[in-house]
Amino acid sequence: MQGFGLGFVFTPLSTVTFSTLPRQILTQGTAIFSLMRNIGGSVGISIVVALLAENTQIVHSRLVEHLRPDNPLAQAPYLRPPFNLTTPAGVAALNTEATRRALMVAYIDDFKLMMIIIIVVLPLLLLFRRPRSTSGAAAVALD
Repeated sequence: MQGFGLGFVFTPLSTVTFSTLPRQILTQGTAIFSLMRNIGGSVGISIVVALLAENTQIVHSRLVEHLRPDNPLAQAPYLRPPFNLTTPAGVAALNTEATRRALMVAYIDDFKLMMIIIIVVLPLLLLFRRPRSTSGAAAVALD
């Protein structure tokens, strides 16, 4: 799905970007466009991964803060095997499950953030202008 969607984003973006460049600087424009796209992608991925790690830690700490032996809800019959607060294997199973759920919540939060960014930036598409027709300029040059 992502590759399919990227085809609908980068092809029109490249067309709009290169349609206004003069032919003599088209190669430099292509190089700068590719450089900026790669740098932007790298920075974006770094930010999303950092937020994912931070959100995973925050949600994990919130999930496990009530898993104490004095909490009646952290005892049997509410905690079923293999989860147990009195054995190392049970604590490890609880930690694994809490990490799995924290990671799921962090991914959902990251995708929500990306969706919000896209919705906020989407109106900027209305600022794009249609490129001028080069056929009229070629006809003037021929006259």
